[in-house]
Amino acid sequence: MVRVRIRLAKSGDCRALAEMRYRFRAETESVAEIKSRFVRRCTSWMKKRFRPGSCPWRCWVLDDGKRVLGHVCVQLFEKIPNPVNDEPELHAYVTNFYVIPEMRGQGLGKRLLNKALSWCRARGTDAVILWPSPASKSLYCQYGFVAPSDIFELRYGALSTAFPSPGKRMNGQRR
Repeated sequence: MVRVRIRLAKSGDCRALAEMRYRFRAETESVAEIKSRFVRRCTSWMKKRFRPGSCPWRCWVLDDGKRVLGHVCVQLFEKIPNPVNDEPELHAYVTNFYVIPEMRGQGLGKRLLNKALSWCRARGTDAVILWPSPASKSLYCQYGFVAPSDIFELRYGALSTAFPSPGKRMNGQRR
């Protein structure tokens, strides 16, 4: 088995992370942006957010000393302060969780997820959210993730075709 370590991403990792992001998304969906353009745009985005000490983002990479084999990113986000007793105000969003296909099945993804979730717990987050891929749902269920019943999501692309704009008539009635 290859010896690997988990560490915080460095500026020098951002291009490899951007290329892996492209590969990750292209595994299950049709891409709409050419790879070179996406990698430039994503690398720039990551360099701004994954700097040492940056907040609210953290990104951990899995490497073997030669290359990045996987990664997971977390963004902390706060709710507006609330006077209600015991209503938590800090949450986390897990995203861009990926292990290259040839390294899967060795528990490396679990190690990455443990690192990210431990960091979230140490910061006192109340809830961790994510959008799972169909293949990752069983892993997340092992960690206690569930589909919540108390969150709504609005996708603007769906809104423009499924719902009329406010004030627009539908079936002769003003909405």
